Amino acid sequence: MARKKLFFAITVMFSVFGVWALVMELNILNYCRICPKTNTYYFIDFEDVNKTFTLLPKVNCKKTRPYLVLLITCTHDEKEARMAIRETWGRRRRIAGKLVSSYFLLGISTYQDLKSEAELVNESSTYNDIIQRPFIDAYYNLTLKTIMGIDWISEHCPETKFVMKTDSDMFINTFYLVQLLEKKNQSSNFFTGFLKLNEYPIRNIFSKWYASEREYPGVKYPPFCSGTGYVFSIDVAQKIYNISMTVPFFKLEDVYLGLCLAILDIHLKELHTEQTFFPEKQTFSACRYSKLVTSHGVKPNENIVYWNLLQRSRAEKCKLELNHMTS
Repeated sequence: MARKKLFFAITVMFSVFGVWALVMELNILNYCRICPKTNTYYFIDFEDVNKTFTLLPKVNCKKTRPYLVLLITCTHDEKEARMAIRETWGRRRRIAGKLVSSYFLLGISTYQDLKSEAELVNESSTYNDIIQRPFIDAYYNLTLKTIMGIDWISEHCPETKFVMKTDSDMFINTFYLVQLLEKKNQSSNFFTGFLKLNEYPIRNIFSKWYASEREYPGVKYPPFCSGTGYVFSIDVAQKIYNISMTVPFFKLEDVYLGLCLAILDIHLKELHTEQTFFPEKQTFSACRYSKLVTSHGVKPNENIVYWNLLQRSRAEKCKLELNHMTS
């Protein structure tokens, strides 16, 4: 009897695992079709993508000519994060005379929740900063979401100088970013962030970043920047969008952009001699955050607290703190 129960439990476990694995595989298949080529499966972008924007902000970039536009990926239920970002680093402002503005990238609600969509329409009307297309808002659709943003900036705001793609759980020091971009003084073929130069596909099916050999047959990823935050010149945005029409679709958005950049022969650059992009959370101090561009895993209330403390901090005090830390 005990053996039968054990056999039954093992059977159920493997059945559940099999279904889960199939769902993981089919998640991409819902959006792509496969074609055999030289005995290997390659994913190619599906032909029926609806490229109609369902929500668009009203902009006049010919008149405002922004210096930096932030494109922030988020989901419907992250309104608290959006509100915190609007109050802090995402607020439309001029930094050293240069306009910085932000927009949120969304798909449609997973369950086609009409109430959620109606609330989003109202939010869009109020803040004029939401960009949306009718694809399912899911993690493995971040590639679609990012390319949507790149398409929008290329078409509707090509007058901007730089673009940053980031996420809703980030802290961005826009003041320091603008300062570093000005100092770098490279406005073409420029792409920077937290560089990942020696990354390999994760074949562990339990990993969030799992990629089967069917999805990615290569043994190594091309150089790419962490999807938590990367910055590029507007000409790169236009080149990425054009080449994305022919580059095989891949569900990991930061790797996908790396594939595009490799084909375009655009090399990643360091923004500063010291690390400024952090794909993990940094312990807050006004001094520490005054010399970074990104910190990951920041909650909405933390964004507000950190930003306000950073704005109130005095440069002299930070300088003393830095000297103390390095002595």
